[in-house]
Amino acid sequence: MIKKHFLNTYKKINQLNPNHTSDAGHDTTHDEPSANIYRSKKDEKLIKDFHYAKFQENLNKTKKNNKLKELIEKEDWNEEDVKALLDSLN
Repeated sequence: MIKKHFLNTYKKINQLNPNHTSDAGHDTTHDEPSANIYRSKKDEKLIKDFHYAKFQENLNKTKKNNKLKELIEKEDWNEEDVKALLDSLN
């Protein structure tokens, strides 16, 4: 993952949630690997926030995409429709 994209997405999270506070003061001790897949609570929060922001971004893109709406409502698809769908998701 490109660090710049990750940081920009994290900034978007902060803009979406005005009640968000910095985690600078939180404990960053490592949990046992068998108990948790994340190295720390801070890492867990960053990763989950990143994925949530990406989900919200994709959701907003799909809601605004009229071509995608038309394809979803279409009953019979051909190969060009599939290609158009894949192009619209990129």
